[in-house]
Amino acid sequence: MAGAAPQLPHVPTENTRSRAPSSAAPLAHRSPHKLGLISLVCVMYLVVSGGAYGLEDAVRMAGPRLTLMLCLIVPLTLSIPTALMAAELTALMPVEGGFYFWVKEALGPFAGFVEAYLTILYTAVDMAIYPVLFAGYLAFVLPLGPTAQIAIGVALVWLAGGLNFLGVSPVGMASIVLVAVLVSPFAALVIVGLPRLMHFTMPTPPLFGANPWGAMAAGLTVVIWNFSGWENLSVVSAEIEHPQRNYLRAILIALPIIVAGYVLPLAVSVSGAVTAADWGTGSFSHVGFALGGPALGGALALGGAVMSFAVFEAAMLWVSRMPFVLARERYLSPPLASLWSPTATPGRSILLCCVVFTILVPVGFVALVVLDVFFYMAALALELLALIQLRKRLPDRSGMFTIGGGRVGLALVTILPILTWAATFGLAVSAGVGKADFILAIVLGVCVWPAYAICRRRYGGPPAIDPPPTSITA
Repeated sequence: MAGAAPQLPHVPTENTRSRAPSSAAPLAHRSPHKLGLISLVCVMYLVVSGGAYGLEDAVRMAGPRLTLMLCLIVPLTLSIPTALMAAELTALMPVEGGFYFWVKEALGPFAGFVEAYLTILYTAVDMAIYPVLFAGYLAFVLPLGPTAQIAIGVALVWLAGGLNFLGVSPVGMASIVLVAVLVSPFAALVIVGLPRLMHFTMPTPPLFGANPWGAMAAGLTVVIWNFSGWENLSVVSAEIEHPQRNYLRAILIALPIIVAGYVLPLAVSVSGAVTAADWGTGSFSHVGFALGGPALGGALALGGAVMSFAVFEAAMLWVSRMPFVLARERYLSPPLASLWSPTATPGRSILLCCVVFTILVPVGFVALVVLDVFFYMAALALELLALIQLRKRLPDRSGMFTIGGGRVGLALVTILPILTWAATFGLAVSAGVGKADFILAIVLGVCVWPAYAICRRRYGGPPAIDPPPTSITA
């Protein structure tokens, strides 16, 4: 681990003082606009979920019973622990760069670089998923060939990039409108399908089919992808109103909405189902057509396309800050650290992200999800280690949110997500599901050391500074 952890000056906040790295200069002080609580909830909903779209492949690969079970278990083993971690560390360090600085402060500069490297890998593949889904759902309504779908996906990339050039406030306002558009068709599906919920009939296919380990691995991978990302908006903490207070509030509001938004439509759709072989992108639209006619079916299909755009433009908000932060840390080219003055947005960083995502659009959905989950969970493991280390080094959290339960609570929050990831990795490798994708993920992960050495040699890296004090003073 190269270098020492940086000195973090005490920065006053509402009722206490938080730790903010000196290199993490916020964007927000250059702009009067920030994300309020409602906007933050909506952006968080889009970053984490965006509706039940995307679960269709889990139903096809794992079966309806197992998918339903995983949608009830994964929030307990992954979503809640990750959300609590994000709330505590955002309260401690509400800075532009978020989880990168959590890891760098706790584990040193190399670990911080690994966190950023893994984040860039998983966000690159994650962001490429949504243009693919956008074109797929649109093809349910319009006759589109493969070439046309790719072209539409690329257009979505640049439209979302243009919206993010306008700044955080327009993204927040757009997210409020888009969430309302997304929630409405699924709410209608649940209302129309209420008799199915009241008299729920277990799907006919068994919990485990002929290939139980492969089904579990595939289903768990897709469900993890649908329930992850609670810490991502910490990257734009400096652009959130009262982040120490509102980040936790947003989590408490968004979490039950997201869980219900997955479980209820899925239960309506698979109640009494006799097969899952025909499930895939657009299946919720078929169910809507069967229950509510062409209007509901069409609304769900268009909602899938809207979801893909909405999630993409919301995620671009935090993804585009990663090259900006790394350039400020002297790991990437200095021009990426510049801001576009009219809206105080990292314009060159947004442009770079759009180019990368355009290149990845033609890649398939399942391969992208496997890579996404592997890199995301590896980065999450570093964040959880940072949580433990910062709890030891900075025990004084007066006035800040802290995960309760003492050592037992901390252990559960850190161990449960790691076990969930280990299960996914072990099942996939043993069953041969996505084995080549996991091997590729490991190879790319190992490349972090030469990438670190090259970036430090070329751009200098962050300067080594004396270790910070071991407590927070008010």
